[in-house]
Amino acid sequence: MRSFAAILVAVASILPAWGGNMIPGNAERGARVFRDKKCSGCHAINGQGGSLAPDLANNPPGRFTPANLAREIWNHGPQMWAMMQATGAKKPTLSHQDAADLFAYLYGFRYFEDPGDASRGRKVFDAKGCIGCHARGTGGALPAMNWQTVNDPVQLARAMWNHAPPMKSAMKENTSWPVLTAQDLTDLLAYVRGTPEFGKAPTKLAVASAETGATLFAEKGCASCHSGAQALGGKAGTRTLTELAVAMWNHAPKMRGQAAELRPEEMTRLVGYLWSIQYFDGAGDPAKGLEIAATKGCISCHGDPQGGTPRFSSYSGKMDAIRFISGSWNHAAGMRNAMRNAAKDWPQLDRGNVIDVLAYINSLR
Repeated sequence: MRSFAAILVAVASILPAWGGNMIPGNAERGARVFRDKKCSGCHAINGQGGSLAPDLANNPPGRFTPANLAREIWNHGPQMWAMMQATGAKKPTLSHQDAADLFAYLYGFRYFEDPGDASRGRKVFDAKGCIGCHARGTGGALPAMNWQTVNDPVQLARAMWNHAPPMKSAMKENTSWPVLTAQDLTDLLAYVRGTPEFGKAPTKLAVASAETGATLFAEKGCASCHSGAQALGGKAGTRTLTELAVAMWNHAPKMRGQAAELRPEEMTRLVGYLWSIQYFDGAGDPAKGLEIAATKGCISCHGDPQGGTPRFSSYSGKMDAIRFISGSWNHAAGMRNAMRNAAKDWPQLDRGNVIDVLAYINSLR
């Protein structure tokens, strides 16, 4: 057992420089936010809701990460606010926790890279050898119809990770490990969810605190390998939770020694930590962020002590995409009016712009 002091040192080395402030989100609370903030008056989820704006269960351009949601809300803000004015709807405010919960709720509907294909999934189930044990629960294996974690992307990754060691032991000698792609898993889950025996369980997503996840990352021994050039933070970029599940599955047989089993709450903590180190969005470039902020006109207000708007430096070390969502939503309607009065166009951002600007803000002292 590693000493507590050694664990503290490991945690200090792996926490991000800006403090790991990503707020944990909960999909169940997010559903209430979506309802109570009247989002469903314009937007639908899988056809349920309003028809004045896009159905939010449809895949957006690029992967559904916090930075992509921030970009979507920012770029489409003027149209949304104009629609609210035209319909007499009151513009709701979003707290940081509201934004985190709303992201978790929407992510639960959109965590697959592309829509899964059940017919392809049936072929994956056969070709990868799953059918040998999981068709009817042979040898104590859980029947596919009972894979309830297919509706919870965090717990799906945990279940696959925990299943790998006993499966490896049960595999016959000279049998190859069934390597999966993210699309393989997407199709496989589409197949399982479409079987007559499988009930319609609600989609879930819950992420716990980054700080406790960082401690667990060290306690489980992950930090001893995933450091330096093998560090997970900031380089993966556009990973989704489906890709995380596949990466863990494909990595399991390469582990030195027995992989540590994970409990449900431990997996939520680990994912919270991975979110905090930009595992899903990637690290930004502060220099590029400064250039973007200057080009888009952000610096003219948020860099001016006399500008009457919060200075970017006041958010240094604590800004992330979730806070960008709530802050821009609450602030941008007034900004839109000011820009219209000044005859200026609304600045458009892409996902890389958001990540770089966040890196710039967090680099300020």
